[in-house]
Amino acid sequence: MDNKMTPKFLKDDSILYFIVIICLIAVFLIEGMYVYVGFAALILLGVAAITLRKQVVREKELKNYIIEYTKNIENLSVNSFYYSPLPICIIGTAGKIFWFNSKFKELIGALADSIENIEEYDSDFPLKSMEGNKEGTINNIEIDKSGKSFNVMYYQLEEGRFGQDMSYVCYWNENTAYTSLKSRYNDERPIAVLVQIDNYDEISEKLDKGEKSAMTAEVEKILNRYASEMNGYVLKYDTSKFLMMIENKFLDTLEAKKFPMLDDVKNLKGSGDFNFTLSIGAGALAKNLTQLIDYAKGALDVALGRGGDQAVVKRINSVKFYGGTSKAVEKRTKVKARIISYALRQIIDQSSNVLIMGHRVGDMDSLGASIGLYSIARSRGKKANIVLNNVNYALKNMHERMKHEESHYKEALITTEAAMNMIDQNTLVVVLDTHRRSYTEAPELLGKIDKIVLIDHHRRSEEYIENTLLDYIEPYASSTCELVSEIVQYMDDHIKLTKFEADALLAGIVVDTNSFTFKTGVRTFEAASFLRRNGADTADVKQLFNESLDSMKKKTEIIERSEILFGDVAVSYIDELSEDSNVIAAQSADELLTIKDVKLSFVLVRNKDYINISGRSQGNVNVQVIMESLGGGGHLNMAGAQVQTQDMEEAKTKLYEAITNYKKESKDK
Repeated sequence: MDNKMTPKFLKDDSILYFIVIICLIAVFLIEGMYVYVGFAALILLGVAAITLRKQVVREKELKNYIIEYTKNIENLSVNSFYYSPLPICIIGTAGKIFWFNSKFKELIGALADSIENIEEYDSDFPLKSMEGNKEGTINNIEIDKSGKSFNVMYYQLEEGRFGQDMSYVCYWNENTAYTSLKSRYNDERPIAVLVQIDNYDEISEKLDKGEKSAMTAEVEKILNRYASEMNGYVLKYDTSKFLMMIENKFLDTLEAKKFPMLDDVKNLKGSGDFNFTLSIGAGALAKNLTQLIDYAKGALDVALGRGGDQAVVKRINSVKFYGGTSKAVEKRTKVKARIISYALRQIIDQSSNVLIMGHRVGDMDSLGASIGLYSIARSRGKKANIVLNNVNYALKNMHERMKHEESHYKEALITTEAAMNMIDQNTLVVVLDTHRRSYTEAPELLGKIDKIVLIDHHRRSEEYIENTLLDYIEPYASSTCELVSEIVQYMDDHIKLTKFEADALLAGIVVDTNSFTFKTGVRTFEAASFLRRNGADTADVKQLFNESLDSMKKKTEIIERSEILFGDVAVSYIDELSEDSNVIAAQSADELLTIKDVKLSFVLVRNKDYINISGRSQGNVNVQVIMESLGGGGHLNMAGAQVQTQDMEEAKTKLYEAITNYKKESKDK
C-alpha cells in the first residue's frame, strides 16, 4: 500500500521504535560498548521482522475488508433497485428491455416472462423523445390495458453498460389518481351557452299572440331537452333569450353534431310557413365564471355578426363556428341605422380630422363607401382623407372619373405615410368594408389611433378590430355602400350628395349584388332609390364597369378551362400575373354560376406572394364556410381566401379538400 495514499489513522507508528533503537546503538558505539551494540542490533532485527509481518497481515485484512464492504454496498444498491417501491426498468434506445425490478414485474403481469421490448407493454411509448437527452420526464403515459397513467422519469447510463447501445434507467411514477381527478375536473367544468332567437320580432308580427307563445315554448322545450341530457339547465331571461349551463364533457358531442338544436328549432313551423332560427354563443375553459360569461357574450356577438342561425364556441385561444347555412335575416326596421347615424355624427363633430380606409386591394364597395363617408365628414365641416396606397384595376375607372370631378376628391386620396403625419389625439379613423385588422389598407393606423369606427357587411370572423367607439356590422346588408347610404339619410336634413358621390355609392351596391341578383333585399332597393333621387345615373354607373377587349378574352379563357366537380361545382384558374387578374377572377366566378346545374364556383388567381381564390354560391350552399377553412371569409354566397403558396396545383388541392370536407359534413348532417 502506497504510504502517501494511506490515511493517517491507518499508518503504522513502529518507525518511532526503530529510531530510538538506532540512537541507542549510536551511543553504545561512541562509548565503546560493542556488546550492547550487538545486542541492540539483534533486537532491532527482531522488531523489524515482526513489524513487517504485522504490516503485511494488516494490509491483507484491510483489503479483504474493503472488498467485502464494497460487495455489501453493491448488493445493497442492487437490492434497493430491485425492491424499490417504484417500478424500474432499463431499456435501450430501440426499446429493448435489459433489466426490470420486482415492481415493474408486477406492473406488466403476464408479460414478465416473455417481454423483450417496452413497446410490447405500451405500443405508443415515446422512445424518440428520449434520444439526445441525458435525463428528463415523459408525462402522462396512459396504459390502455390497465387503465393506469404514469410519469416516467429517466436518465442515461454510461455508454456501453449494456452492449454498444445507449441505455436508460426509467422510473415509473403512477399518477392515475391525479389524471382521473384532472379529467373529472375538466369534464365537470361549467360551460355557459347564451341562446337567442334571431328573428323573434319579425316573425312575432306575423303570428297571433297564442301561436307566438306556443312556438317560443317549443323552443324552450327543445333547449331544456338538450340541457337535461347534458346535466344542465336552461334559464329564460328575456322573451327571446336563454342561458344554458352544461358540463364541459358534453361540449365535444355538441360540436361533433354541429349543435343539432339549430335544425330542431328551424323545423318548427308556424302558420304561413314561418320558422325561428337561433344564434348560440358558448364560452368554455375560462379562468372564472365572469370570464366564462364574457366568452359566451363574445361568441354570441360573433354569431349575430355573422348573420345568425349558427353556433360559435369561444375558448381562450380559439373560436369555432357551426351552422350558418341560412341567409341573414333582413331587418324591417331602420331604427338601428338612425341610432348609428346620430352616434357617428356626434363622434365626427368631436374629432379634429377624419381618416377613412377600406380593405387592401380595394373594390367599388370599399371605395364607394369611403367616398360616402368623405361626404358626411365634409358636411360636418371636418377635414377628411381617404387612405388608398394603390389604385388597382378594379378602381381605375372610378379613379379616372375622380380626375374629372372637383379637385378636392382627387386631393382627398392619401398614402399611409401621409396619413401617419396627420394623426393627433382627436383623429378619427373609419374602417369600411372589412372588420379584420390585417385586411385594412393601413393596419398601422389602428395602433396609433384610439378613436375607431367600424362599418361592414361581412359575416364576422375570428379576427376582429377590438375596442371601437362604434361598430355597425350588418351581414344582412348587400354592401357597405347600402349601409352608408342609410346613414346619410339620417345624418342631417341639409346634407346633399353630389351626383358623383351618389354614383360611387350605387356602384358599390351594384358590384356586391352582381347587378342586384345576389343578396338583394327590400332595403337594398330603398337605398338605390335614395341614391337615384340624389342624381345617381345607372348609365354612368355602368360605364364604371366597362372592360377592355383583353379582359373579355381572359374571362372567356377562364370559363373555357373550367372543370365541373361533384356535378355542381365549377373551378377554374388564372396562372399569369397581371393587375386585373383579381377583378377578372371575381367576375368569372359570377359567370360560372350561370352554367346549368352549377351551385358553387371558384376561380384561383396567382398573386405575387399568394394564390387568391374567389368563391361564389347561388345561396343554397354556404361558400363562406369553405373559404373560412382556408383562412378566408365573406358571405354565404360570396367569399374569398388567400392560400400562402406559389404552387397553383397545391392551392387547387387544398381547395378540393375544403370542398370535399364541406360536402361530407353536409351529407353527414
